[in-house]
Amino acid sequence: MLPSDIRARLSEAQLETVIYAGEAHNGHLAGSWTVDATFDMVSAAADAAEGAVRFRRGFMLGDGTGAGKGRQSAGILLDNWLRGRRKALWISKSDKLIEDAQRDWQALGQERLLITPLARFPQGKPITLAEGILFTTYATLRSDDRGEKVSRVRQIVDWLGRDFDGVIIFDESHAMQNAGGGKGERGDVAASQQGRAGLRLQHALPEARIVYVSATGATTVHNLAYAQRLGLWGGEDFPFATRAEFVEAIEAGGVAAMEVLARDLRALGLYTARSLSYEGVEYDLLEHSLSAEQRRIYDAYAGAFAVIHNNLDAAMEAANITGREGTLNRQAKSAARSAFESTKQRFFGHLLTSMKTPTLLRAIEGDLAAGHASVVQIVSTGEALMERRLAEIPTEDWNDLNTDLSPREYVLSGVPDKT
Repeated sequence: MLPSDIRARLSEAQLETVIYAGEAHNGHLAGSWTVDATFDMVSAAADAAEGAVRFRRGFMLGDGTGAGKGRQSAGILLDNWLRGRRKALWISKSDKLIEDAQRDWQALGQERLLITPLARFPQGKPITLAEGILFTTYATLRSDDRGEKVSRVRQIVDWLGRDFDGVIIFDESHAMQNAGGGKGERGDVAASQQGRAGLRLQHALPEARIVYVSATGATTVHNLAYAQRLGLWGGEDFPFATRAEFVEAIEAGGVAAMEVLARDLRALGLYTARSLSYEGVEYDLLEHSLSAEQRRIYDAYAGAFAVIHNNLDAAMEAANITGREGTLNRQAKSAARSAFESTKQRFFGHLLTSMKTPTLLRAIEGDLAAGHASVVQIVSTGEALMERRLAEIPTEDWNDLNTDLSPREYVLSGVPDKT
């Protein structure tokens, strides 16, 4: 159930995800189960056993970057919202991603403020929303009981209700990897707290419509333990009675077995993994020729760093890090050399970028004049440096900012700025 103008807001490929998720959520996994009071232990039970529950089938969205996973997640939420399921949960890796979630929700014609951060409600206090989409992070989700304050998982479950049948979006679901523990190079590896919290939530709400969203669902088969609602083991769709059997079989089969698993999940309508096509894409190198002045500037800075390099040993000796008989503090010596080399690399990276920028701007202006769209990928935004600079400025001066975010202090200061 979607608005009449949804085709103007979602592409056909994105609508396909909403349909597949709805179909998957209409079914339940095989068998009946009982869940203990901690939501940690799940045991097989007879269908008629007291307290026995069946788990609703989940869906995994594994599209690559640029396919619009956030918009598709919002579409799934909207489909259920219009069907009367007016409570939902959206979990992601960072609290800053709530802005992206609100943007995607608003793009479907909905009120962005219906997505509310869990941080607005202190731990141990009831969530007072009558309806809405609660947004939280995996780090917050793993907060356990603190005296009289119940855990965040319990707080969410109390708000949703044990009979909750709405949507739970596990965005960047690979953050729950190692939910079941496993074996590493150095022996047994304990289950991650985030993974366990995610499993508790799934155990406590058996009727919830689970959506796992991740372009990298798992790096190893062990890390798929969080995806219990796909029915990879203990069900009728796959020949594995337990998770241990599933892990053993897939590991033995290697990459080929993982590909077969992905194929079967897609055939069952439980998984989709699409990526943007690069058909027709052409690559061309934009070359910048250094001017004589730029060469002079580069050589001057190279000389400055050469002076620092040549006197680094003397500086460490003066600081009692080294002496005539050798190194006195190996850790400090290693830290000093590491700080110098990393600072040097960062500085010259900034310097070369600034020198090439005019050529890039001219190319962008030419493309725009030709009617093309220019997309610029920013690898390092300097946000951390900007926040430190702003923290040094009194708030009353924020209306007239004149803040220098350049890397000049890499050379002028003896302490490297860690950006």
